[in-house]
Amino acid sequence: MILESERRLALRGSKLRALVAAAGGPDGDHEVDGDYLFDGTRLWVLAASEASEGVLGAAVLRAGSYEDSNRLLAISVCVDDPVVAATVARRAEALQSPPDVFCIDGRNLVPAQPAEAPVKAGEARISDGFDELCRGAGVEPLLEHGIWRGEVLGLEVVRVVDETDISVDGGPVVRVGVGRFDREAGALMHGGRSDSEALAAAADLVRAQRRVGAGAHPLATLARERWLRHDICVSPETVDLVDLVPVDPADERSSLRDPSPAPAIGTGLEGERVLVVCSVGVDPRLLGAACELVLRERPDRVLVVLPNRDVLTPVKRAMERLQVPALVVGATCGWEKV
Repeated sequence: MILESERRLALRGSKLRALVAAAGGPDGDHEVDGDYLFDGTRLWVLAASEASEGVLGAAVLRAGSYEDSNRLLAISVCVDDPVVAATVARRAEALQSPPDVFCIDGRNLVPAQPAEAPVKAGEARISDGFDELCRGAGVEPLLEHGIWRGEVLGLEVVRVVDETDISVDGGPVVRVGVGRFDREAGALMHGGRSDSEALAAAADLVRAQRRVGAGAHPLATLARERWLRHDICVSPETVDLVDLVPVDPADERSSLRDPSPAPAIGTGLEGERVLVVCSVGVDPRLLGAACELVLRERPDRVLVVLPNRDVLTPVKRAMERLQVPALVVGATCGWEKV
């Protein structure tokens, strides 16, 4: 298995070297390190991801290892999928010295045309029934990408679904559970409990795990970036903001297990519009998400909030590439022992 992985990496390196040569890159036997080739003045990147979320972040983080404090390294990103290339090209517009983004066409590199901005989901009015259901169980109702859902400390425990249920008399059809499979299982194994009873039980279970000193239980570790956002929105003064409300993430999550930077919009002490992006660890999705959000929300400045231990120089340097002022700060998180 290791040999197969090494062989695949070597093949990608050969592909990248051939693409750079065909594009008129500098002559010389420049070393290829997996999906990266540094020719002395420019970093060439062969995007490994089939999705657009982590492409920019991975490229800029790697470029940081070659940069000094006086210059930003030129970057060329080569992408196989034309849809992904177009999205990456659009997001790159939010950066200083934006990377050149190319779509791979056989042995040639074609400049990628930036994609149109994604269409924002329409506002869906929350029903009184769903709001009461959530509030009664101490669950926070939240509209995200056109879907109403309810969260406990950033973890979804209920959502409104577009289904028909003969047991529901005119109200919203809701499914209780953490994640799609849990919701589907809950719908089959309701045990005769009402939605309010099922939601209260689910919310209590999540609260029991999402606490100070939380261990490695999945309910404690899933979507921690959203847990951090919840805490900051409750107490925006901890990051010198007047107010703060969640907004749609740059990308829809396909799974609760996939990290997804959690954004919010707030007001600074001088009335400026501030985009807050919460993340955990060194997530290559962070920069691409921030780019998309800057283009969509048009903030005066960006504030990236991370756990204290994750405030690292490479992350700071990557976020400094944004065209709007950006600051990376650390926070004490709800799961950490004080």
